[in-house]
Parts: sequence; C-alpha cells; structure tokens
Amino acid sequence: MPRFLRWSGLRLRTKGLIVVGLPVLPLAVFWFVILLAVFRQSPPTNSPGRTLIVQAGLARVFSDLLDGDAASRHNLFTDSQAAFRRYQAAVERLPADMAVLDNAVIDPSLRESLRDLKTTVDDELAMLARLAGVPRPDGPKITEVAALARSSANLERIRQVSTSIEKGQATLTSARTEQMRKAQRAWFYGLLLASIVCGAGGVVAALVLANGVSRRAAALSRNADRLAHGLPPEPLPVGEDEISVVDARLREAARLLHVRENELQHRTKQLEEANKELEAFSYSVSHDLRAPLRAIDGFSEAILQDCGDRLDEGGKDSRRRVRAAATRMGVLIDELLILSRLNRIEVQREHVDIASSASAIVADLARRTPARSVDVTIEPGLNVDADPELVQIALHNLLDNAWKYTGKTAGARIEIGSTPNGVAKVFHVRDNGAGFEMAYANRLFGAFQRLHGDRDFEGTGIGLAIVQRIVHRHGGRIWAESAVNAGATFYFTLEPERAGPP
Repeated sequence: MPRFLRWSGLRLRTKGLIVVGLPVLPLAVFWFVILLAVFRQSPPTNSPGRTLIVQAGLARVFSDLLDGDAASRHNLFTDSQAAFRRYQAAVERLPADMAVLDNAVIDPSLRESLRDLKTTVDDELAMLARLAGVPRPDGPKITEVAALARSSANLERIRQVSTSIEKGQATLTSARTEQMRKAQRAWFYGLLLASIVCGAGGVVAALVLANGVSRRAAALSRNADRLAHGLPPEPLPVGEDEISVVDARLREAARLLHVRENELQHRTKQLEEANKELEAFSYSVSHDLRAPLRAIDGFSEAILQDCGDRLDEGGKDSRRRVRAAATRMGVLIDELLILSRLNRIEVQREHVDIASSASAIVADLARRTPARSVDVTIEPGLNVDADPELVQIALHNLLDNAWKYTGKTAGARIEIGSTPNGVAKVFHVRDNGAGFEMAYANRLFGAFQRLHGDRDFEGTGIGLAIVQRIVHRHGGRIWAESAVNAGATFYFTLEPERAGPP
C-alpha cells in the first residue's frame, strides 16, 4: 500500500486516538521526565532547613561552653560538687553537639571557619578543665588568673566565629534559593511553551482530520441525494475507513436499485398488458355474457306465456329457478365488473358526509323491505375526505350485509359510528345479527368466500371483497369482530394510519 494511503486506511476511531495522542503523548512524556528529575534530584545543600540546623548547632555548642564555663568558675571559688557535676554534664554534651554541627556545615567556604571553631573549642575545654581542677598532665601549667582570661578570650572568639558561620550559611542559602527560583521559572516557561506547541499541533491535526472527514461525509451525503433522485454517485475522495465502506455499500445499493428499476419497468409493462387483457375480458363479460343471459330470461318468459297452461307446478318451478339463476348471474357479473374497475378508478378525495350517505342507504333498504322493522342509529357528524362514489359503494355493501344478516333477529339493531384509536379516524358498522366464528375471519374479504349458505342468507360473496379493495385504495384497512348469534362489527379507516395498528 502506498504511504499516503496508510493513514487513510485507518478507522476513524483510530485516527481520532492518534489525533488526541499527538498533544497528549508529548505532554505526558514531558511531565514524566520532570517528575523523574524532581524525585531523583538530591536535596539542596544549602536549603533553609540546613541553615536552621547550623544555627541550632552553634547555639547548643556555645550554650554548652557557657554552662561549662560558669560551672568551672563556680567550682573554682566554692569547691562545690554540684558545680563540678554541672561542668561534667556540659563537657559530655559538647561532642555530640559538635558532631551535629560538623555534619550540618558542608560548604567548603565554611569548613575553614568550622575548623577554627573546633580549635578554639578544644583550647576552651582545656581552660575549663584547669579551672575545674581536673589534672591535665599533657598540657602546659598555667595559673588560674591566666586560665580565666584565656577562657573569656576563647568564648569571645567562639562567638565571632559562630556569627561568621551563621552569616555565611544564610548567604549561601539565599543564593541557593534564588537559583532554585530561577530554575523553577525556566521549567515553568519551558513547560508552558511545550504545552502550547503540543496543544496547537493537536488542534491543527484535529482540524485537518475533521476537514477530511467532513469533505468525504459531505460527498457521501451528496451521493445519497443523487441516489434518491436517480442519478449516479460521484467519486469519493480516497480513503478506506468507515466512510469508504458506506460509500461502497451506497454504490452497490445504487447498482441494485438500477437492476430493480429495470425489473420493475419490465413488470410494469407486463402489468399494463395484463390490465389491457383484463379490460378486454371485462368488456367481453359485460357484453358477450349478458346477451345469453337476456336470451335465457326472455325464452323462460316466453315459455311461461306460450306454454304456461301446459306446464305443471314442477315445470313452472323449474322456469322460476332458471330466471332466478339468470338474475343471480347478472348480479354476479355486475359485481365482478365493479371489482375489476376498482383498480383502475383514480381516487378523488372530497369532503364526504358519511352520516348523510348512510341515512340515504338505510332509507332505500327500508323501502325495499317495508315489512322489516330495524332500529338504526347513525352517529351525527361523521365525515371524511375520501372518494364519494367509492365510499357510497363501500357503505352500501356493509349496510346491506348488516340489514341482511339481522333478517332473522328479533329487535334488529344497526349502528353506524366512529371509534377513535389515536392513529386514524376509525368508522364502524355494528349489528346484532347472525354473526360468525372468528376462526374463519380470514375468509371474509376473499371473492366468493361465504360463511353462510344461500339457504340461510342470499349473497354472491363479493361485497366484502369490494369493500376491502375500496378501503385499500384509500390507504386504510378493514377488520371485523364477531361471535355466532351475537352480531358483527366491521371497522375501517379511509386514510393511512399515523402509527401501528391498535
């Protein structure tokens, strides 16, 4: 793979981690080096704490010498054992305090003064021993007066040397502190500059990555729009990450869509040819089959007029059956023609007053069967935007069914109303007639599918198929609820539902 493609071949998440790591990793390494240097750095030789140790050590040494001097003088004049013990205690403390001071003073420029201090302290100890009456065979013999004078001179010298050491230590500490401050400022500005450089580098890298991703995402979005309008996709900038995978799938979808479009055009052409054949068949049914039916009906009537006196009751019943079958065949042909025309009729939506249409249909049914008494309830204000002619056909079939199947029910009732379900306006036609078993509900809307025999209730088995096709042409749906001898309710909508079915 060429070098310029190695970066493009990475996944977007990996690229993002790299961009984040560009500023973070150098900063992390930088801080690690700083912390390592801080932890491994030896403590400063002239810190303020060391100065305090030197001052405290000088004070304790001088205090021991003063205490020993006072005790030895007291012992010289009073020969007191308590004073002698006090002198001994001060002398015993002095080596340890001198050792602390020796460890604290480490600067070469102060070590010379410390050696001078040690020499003077040793001489002072000799004088104190002379004054305390301690025999020192290895030292020169001097008088008490000379020892007193020399002790005073030694203490003054010790005071001067101690002051010099204190000032020198304080000066060194101040210089070291200033040096450390300068180093800290240098580290701080160095860290700040490195942070700015790393952060700026990360921002630049992020902008470059974001720009590349946005350009390719915009190209992908344009390709999606072009695909939606049936145009071929544009080439995408080079890359092998998720965007390229989506682009490849989009191109494959465009190719498959083109194949499906060709197949759809071919099938549409076949469907148009089938529709033309269906129209020819409908024309044949409408004209060629009606003529024989009219002939059958006419000849049966002629037989009754010409030979009626020679026909017995069986012959007359057969003649009536022939005319009834011809009439039923005519009704079947009419309903089949309606069913076939429904697919070709263009739905013209207008404001339809369902309550008014239902009232007119019920009034017509009552005129045709004046002996029937049916309690019909129509909810006022039922209206919908739909095709008036198709809605009239659907309502007629539903109400005719309800009127028919309540024919053997005492106290027949029919209700036309609406049932809101939150997703569409749902209308219903409810009756208290014969009903049916819900196990056979899937056969209701099929052509020539009947759940009752002709001896019980006449019918062609096409009415509900016509209703379902009208409902589907409007984008709605129809379903039923029923129980045997407990009536039936047919629900239907005449518009697409905004959510799932209830």
